[in-house]
Amino acid sequence: MFSIRPFQATDADYAGIAAVEIAIYPENGNTVENFIHEDTSREPERFFQRWVVEEDGRIIAFAQAQQQIHSSTPGRYRFGIDVHPDFQARGVGTAVYQTIWQTLQTRDPEPVILESGCYQHFPQAMRFLEKRGFQQVMRWVITRLELPEFDMGLFEPLIARLKAQGITFATLPELQQRDEHWLEVLHELDWQLTQDEPLPYTPQKMPKEQFRKLFIESPGLLPDGWIVAVANGRYVGNSNVEKGTLPGGLSTGFTGVLRDYRRRSLATALKALSIEWARQAGYRFIRTGNEENNPMLTLNKKLGFQEITASLAYEKQWRL
Repeated sequence: MFSIRPFQATDADYAGIAAVEIAIYPENGNTVENFIHEDTSREPERFFQRWVVEEDGRIIAFAQAQQQIHSSTPGRYRFGIDVHPDFQARGVGTAVYQTIWQTLQTRDPEPVILESGCYQHFPQAMRFLEKRGFQQVMRWVITRLELPEFDMGLFEPLIARLKAQGITFATLPELQQRDEHWLEVLHELDWQLTQDEPLPYTPQKMPKEQFRKLFIESPGLLPDGWIVAVANGRYVGNSNVEKGTLPGGLSTGFTGVLRDYRRRSLATALKALSIEWARQAGYRFIRTGNEENNPMLTLNKKLGFQEITASLAYEKQWRL
């Protein structure tokens, strides 16, 4: 029989939840290093709680609930439940969901919206959420690019044309070396781009130090794979790749261009440069996701990304 208890920040608990993650998501599950980084980067004033499920001393599942850190709605909460494939369909998810539900009833601010998500190739997870009144609100298409097949020569004329227009491209280390205000400017660029990103909620600007902890100090950071477009000293776009879970695999970070610099194929150039860096560095593939109506999805497919699944966002109005 399984039991549920609060997570403890020990080596054993971190190893246990990471093992569950990798068993479910072998291509992009969180590692111990990722979990620790996320936990030490949280804003302490925002609610967060994690539980583990054990059977015979082994962690077979874990769950967490938190205030949605990027939302401007204080009463928006998010939860996730991950059950090892060998222990699914045994009532574990249902039991943990009840624990989460009971916990959130005591929260201040009072919950207004509860959100979660799952992958399209896990229909049992979709049924779990829909059975409990959750409705799908957004869909992100997950794609993958095989790097040995990427041909940078197709994009060199575009990059040459942009450079002729006065646009330069710099890596994160280059910016850090020549611009003492690089962190403030990147932080502001990220906020401007985030406001145009398709999201199921109204975003809130994160503090600069939170931005530093989450992205600059991330264990997945690849500084030379973070490319920024600069025009007349102004940061106007950026794209980056990050370490993945599988050997040879990467994921994308955030690609975007300021509104007044769009329709110049600048995003294409940024992505091509970060992809080419990854190819030359010896990586084998890149995995990414885009909201299904986002033009970035069309761009990624032109770059050679192939659809493999979709990530679904669900939410429900809170009812006590």
